Formats: sequence, structure tokens, C-alpha cells
Amino acid sequence: MDSNSAPQHLVGQLELRISANSVGLYPLPPTDITSDLLATQAMSPQPPPNTTDVICLLSGPLDDFLKYSRQEQSKWLIDIAHDICDPAFLRGSLLVWNGAVQQWRPVAHTDPLTASIYLYDVPVGVIVGLSKMSTRTGKSVTTATGHASTMADRVKHRDGVCWVTGSTYPLINSHICPKRMGDHLARIIFRDFSSASPPIPNLSIYDERFAISLSSTLDAYFDVYELGLRFVSVNQYECHLFRAETPGWVHTIVGEFVLPTTMPIIHGCTAGPPQPQLATNPPPGLIRWHYLQCVLKKFGHADYKTLPNIDFWELPLRMEGDSDDDGTNSDAEWPSAALDRGRAVQASIEDNEHRHRIITDWIGTV
Repeated sequence: MDSNSAPQHLVGQLELRISANSVGLYPLPPTDITSDLLATQAMSPQPPPNTTDVICLLSGPLDDFLKYSRQEQSKWLIDIAHDICDPAFLRGSLLVWNGAVQQWRPVAHTDPLTASIYLYDVPVGVIVGLSKMSTRTGKSVTTATGHASTMADRVKHRDGVCWVTGSTYPLINSHICPKRMGDHLARIIFRDFSSASPPIPNLSIYDERFAISLSSTLDAYFDVYELGLRFVSVNQYECHLFRAETPGWVHTIVGEFVLPTTMPIIHGCTAGPPQPQLATNPPPGLIRWHYLQCVLKKFGHADYKTLPNIDFWELPLRMEGDSDDDGTNSDAEWPSAALDRGRAVQASIEDNEHRHRIITDWIGTV
């Protein structure tokens, strides 16, 4: 599509686009990302091609978008456009094509969303790297050892109840970012989406800030980017369900029910940290990153999804603590099990040897 020609679109559809000459493409990531430097290199876009084409980022029926923009109107799309294109600096502006006068016009937060073509316009000379996509596929692993177990214990101790239902059992440690992303990429997400939060030295993907407590029903959707939490105000979010509804059925906080039902419907439910005063709660920026992944899964256009190296690098093997929801300890489905258990045994041996040396030294002084 040529950005210099009058844009064409399907009736009833909403599209978000960006000029391709403003978008840098990502290099092929290394086989293994083992340092912050390698992560930065993998997340640093190269110069864009010299082209007049545009990249379609999002597309879908207007009615589907209105389900999520709700009372926010165009502010919702402006926020999403920033998060896709420039989450750390927000340097672009949103324009909409006015077919009557054949020109682009600025979009205000309070403008109603319409079945139109929208353009994220960045200043001349600014090159952006589009937010990468997390595919997050495969079953999760339940484990009782290592960093993942420590993380789960801390999250459950911090929250105590589900962020949405307030229930205490069964309570799942729901990961905002997949564990296989690793520490180094997780730090970049934290930096870009939580720039207002103080930096945390040596931040790990196992830090409790990368998880929330949810019921098993809600975790099943949250884990695959079909349930997102939209920021409303400080410590207050709104549940948005991105999973397709079966005609005559509805998704409630306890499962899918035939209509009519008195069960609370997930979409539109309020959510928030049970202990809002704690500094170890996820910053809004991390919740925002997860919500963006939900939007991309539902509305992401093929132009965007097929860009070179647009998916996040992840460890090729399922590792200990990929998640804490229903999983398996089968070695066949957990290829790194032997390595993970070996590390746990070795750590236990070293700990016992250290304690033995302390006791021996103490006896020698008596």
C-alpha cells in the first residue's frame, strides 16, 4: 500500500497503519540471549527500507473494537498505537483519514471511534521499532523447586486472593511475561513499558512483579492472551475478554455458561491488587504490555505479524516454572527436567556442604 495515495478500506472496518519508512526492522536474534547486551542488540531495529508503503498494524470490524474501547472512545486506540509503535517515548500522534476532504486530520481523545483508516504519524527523522509479539504456546509446567517455586510463594503471600474474584482457592500464579523470555528481554520490557517506575538492578523474570494471582478459570485465559486487564486508574483495572464467544453462551468468572445466567460475566469485571500498598505489585506498565499482547493476538494484521523477527525470542525448551497452572512433570513434555532437577540437587548438596563446614568450624572453636 502506498502512503502517498488515497487509502482504501473495507466498509465497516477499522484499520491502524504506519508508514513503513518510519519502522526499523529487527535483526535475527542470536541462538541464545545470555546478556543484557545481546538482548539490546536483538531489540534494536535496523534502518528502515526506502519505501512509500504502509504497514497495517491492526484491523477488524468496528463493533469488535468498540467492545474494548468502551467509554474511552479514541483514547483507547491512541494508547494502543503508542504501545505498538513507541511505548517509551510516545512521540507519534494519531491521524484519521477524512474521505470527504481527502486528507488526514488529528484525532482527539474524546473523538468516537469510527470505521476508518487511522495512521500513527511520527515526526520526520524518528525511526521506531514496533513492539514484538509473544506467541506463548505450549502447556505449562508445575514444579516445586527452584526460582519458580520461590516466585509462586511470594506472589501468593503478597496477594492472598484472586485479583478479580477475591477467591482464595484454587489460586494460580499467573505470569505476565512468559518465563522462557528470560531475564534480559524482561528487563527491556520493564524499561520500555514502565519508564515511570524506578529501575530495579538485576531484575529477574522470576521477580514477583511479573505475576498476579488469579483463579484457575481466569488464569487459563490470561495465560494465552485471551484475558487482559485494562488500566482504569491507580490500582484499578477492568477485565477485557478477547476470547470468541459461542452463540448462546457467555464466559463468566467461574466458566462458560448457557445464557441466561446470573453468574458475573468476565468482560467488564473490575480487578486490582489485593494489597495495593505493596511495592512488589506489578507496575501498570507490565500489565499494559500483557494487554497489548491480547490486542495483537485478536486484531494484529498479517502485515505486522509477518515482519522479519517480530516474535519475541524464547528459550527453545520448556523450562522449570514456565507457569504454575495445570501442567505436567513428564520428562517427555518437560525436556529440560533432568537439567532443572540436577541443578536443584546440586544446589542442595552445596548448601549441605556449606552448613557442614560452618558446624565443623564452630566445633573447632569450642
